[in-house]
Amino acid sequence: MTIEVPKFISENEIEEYLPHRGKMLLLSRITDYDMEKRIITGEYDITKECIFYEREGDGIPSWVSFELMAQTICALTGIAHKLFGRKILPGMILSVTNFKTKTDWLKCGTTVKMKMTEDYRDDEDSLYNYIGELWTAENCGEPAVTAKISAIEIESLEQLKEIRGRYVE
Repeated sequence: MTIEVPKFISENEIEEYLPHRGKMLLLSRITDYDMEKRIITGEYDITKECIFYEREGDGIPSWVSFELMAQTICALTGIAHKLFGRKILPGMILSVTNFKTKTDWLKCGTTVKMKMTEDYRDDEDSLYNYIGELWTAENCGEPAVTAKISAIEIESLEQLKEIRGRYVE
């Protein structure tokens, strides 16, 4: 049985691929992905209803970009699990490094675009590193935010403790 997942996933279908719900869902749509190259592009429409919205800047602070990027990664792993008939697992951010931003705020009423490219994978422990780029309307040419995100998928906290035990004495 071949399961197909469309390259464009709308706002109405996005929850099929992520465990996030309600105000914590910070991904409006997937616009493209390539499972062989492990690249995904997503978008988020910034509104006043966003859990991170701040009136002072009429938007969300740019530091929130790492969570937008992480949810885009989560969507890619969700798509992979769906394609292979597996259960979608929750993920956790392990680290955010090389975070650079050219803007203080992601403005309300705009759409930001995230592109995540896998840089490293450890299938045994479900550890992944991604290079993330985020564009705003003001920064069409080069990314407004870049970061490297390490993440893990886990089935339980016990699994996380077991993995941690292999690396920490």
